[in-house]
Amino acid sequence: MQSHRNTLLTAKLLVLIVLMISVSARGERVPATFGDPAAERWLGSLIQFPEIEGNVSVMLNCVSQVQTSGKLSKSGCYLENQFDTPFAAAVQKAAKKARMNPAVIDGKKREIYLQFRVEFIQEGDKREILLYSNPAEPENLKEYGMHHIAAQRTIDKEAWMKVCPQRAGFIVVARAHVSMEGIASNVSLHHNAGIVPTGPCQQAIIDSILSSNYAPTTVDGIAVPSTFVEPFGN
Repeated sequence: MQSHRNTLLTAKLLVLIVLMISVSARGERVPATFGDPAAERWLGSLIQFPEIEGNVSVMLNCVSQVQTSGKLSKSGCYLENQFDTPFAAAVQKAAKKARMNPAVIDGKKREIYLQFRVEFIQEGDKREILLYSNPAEPENLKEYGMHHIAAQRTIDKEAWMKVCPQRAGFIVVARAHVSMEGIASNVSLHHNAGIVPTGPCQQAIIDSILSSNYAPTTVDGIAVPSTFVEPFGN
């Protein structure tokens, strides 16, 4: 009888452990990260510093899509001026070979839209390339500092692309609040360039922001609420 009771207790304990693991996996939201700087395909070590004379200080805002394999695709950087061109080209070239740790949403690897910055510093013979996992949104920088990992939106069917006009040359910036649980709310759109998108297009973008899954902003591995920004356009 005692042996039977022990067996039942053991079975119940195993079920409880499985349930706890399952709940934990469903709630897990880990952002994509650049990984170990010592890794062979770490982005920072693959970027070749352009041959420029004199002291240099360049900060680039860049974007990419991090696939479930950790591969980066559709990478590019915004140019403030022509001087930025060789630096942006160096980042884009390195991104084709680089690998990152993919995002994990509810226990599954997911493809995400990554916004990051690359800083080039040259002082005399010293050269340095620094990576930042955020787009420098002022509110987040003030609250969490330079090295926080910004919230990352998963890439799904992107229904807004079917509603918005193709090759219309517009850019709008979406702003939203993303909670520490990875839930978006309070979305607003700000026209940045080109034509003003139609009402249905704007609503489709807002719906995409609200319905998407997110890895929340993290500071030293701890999830925190934040302001989320993402440009949309074609």
